[in-house]
Amino acid sequence: MADMAGKRPFAIAVSGGADSMALMRLTVDWCTRHAEPFPRAVTVDHGLREASAQEAERVAAWAKVLGLEHVILTWTAGPVTSNLQSQAREARYRLIGDWMQRNGVAQLLTGHTQDDQAETFLIRLARGSGLEGLTGMSPRSPFPLAEFANLELVRPLLEVSHEALVATLKQLGQEWIEDPSNANTRFQRVRLRALAPALAEAGISAGRITDAMANLRRANEVIRDAAAALTASAVTCEPWGYAWLSPDGFATAHREVALRALSRSLQQIGGAAYPPEFEQTQDLLDWMLLKDGPRGRTLGGCRLARREDGRILAAREEEALLAEAPCMPISQGQTIVWDRRFDVSVEQVDSEGGLDVRPLGLDGLRAIEGRVTLPPVEPNRIGRTLPAIWRADRLVSAPLLGFHAGVSANARFLSGSKLRKPPFSGTRT
Repeated sequence: MADMAGKRPFAIAVSGGADSMALMRLTVDWCTRHAEPFPRAVTVDHGLREASAQEAERVAAWAKVLGLEHVILTWTAGPVTSNLQSQAREARYRLIGDWMQRNGVAQLLTGHTQDDQAETFLIRLARGSGLEGLTGMSPRSPFPLAEFANLELVRPLLEVSHEALVATLKQLGQEWIEDPSNANTRFQRVRLRALAPALAEAGISAGRITDAMANLRRANEVIRDAAAALTASAVTCEPWGYAWLSPDGFATAHREVALRALSRSLQQIGGAAYPPEFEQTQDLLDWMLLKDGPRGRTLGGCRLARREDGRILAAREEEALLAEAPCMPISQGQTIVWDRRFDVSVEQVDSEGGLDVRPLGLDGLRAIEGRVTLPPVEPNRIGRTLPAIWRADRLVSAPLLGFHAGVSANARFLSGSKLRKPPFSGTRT
């Protein structure tokens, strides 16, 4: 626990389950013994069960008894997709991330355990994940959503079993909440959890799995550094959010390194929350290294096209972008991450009225036709995928094209590799 609070202030995510309740009790004990200020506790009321609001209030009462400030964040769920757990997870982290930024909280502690780590390994193994996926969760990692790059996730209990935490709570006389979904075999994680006793009897315990993951993690660090070097030499990003990939550079690299660099590049260009599946990335790399064959492919929100000079153009897939329809409010003095690809900021607004960031699209292109210089490659197609600022149905800024009508704004492509300088800086009307 001693390494869990390297920055101040920090918060604890507390669902009310045994693991998070144990984390809250242990954190309070640690802070008390080290004369450290208490963190704040945060609970998300997901609204997926009738009892969720009541459960959140129970957690708030338990936190109050311990002397912790507690906040409840409520998720108003829209249409729920078939992947309920994934949708709820992203909503939970987005609510907490917004709250952390508003309140100046730098770190979030979570109650992930050794059992969670082992289950994550098995889930990713079943999906055919590569080396990086099989390394599992890190004790410290960036926040799961790219728009909160300044926040950190800390998991101080990754080497502790769920069983040990339950025993701790019983010894302390601390109640906790049992989530019915933990017994719902519709979820893969629950089905794998039921196999844990048989796996342990065969010598594949959670502890043995996490030991293996630690070994994989060391190898992963070597691959990560090599992939970063390959990306720097074989991927050139443009300020309009697309990139050039050099097949020759990928061909000379070790395949594992090439796959890692390609996966990361696709995630950045496609604005995806997670890298593409490993098997799909392998197929795409094979396609890239062919000298002939199909001219184009799509993967991970990216559209890839083979050019006459042999390079691969990788750009945001317009159809995928429009389907996701990222529309985010923005105001003067604010900077947001849009589509997980661009920093967008508003410096000055000449008149009142709400502003939104959304794709420039065909309507936006028509509104500024002949008044701006479009991207040098596939100008209309790529131009439609750029961030633009709108007031209702009126385009008021297209920062990467130098167009501003009553709103001064900037946009920057969030690239992990070398990025050419934008065609102009500052604002222009």
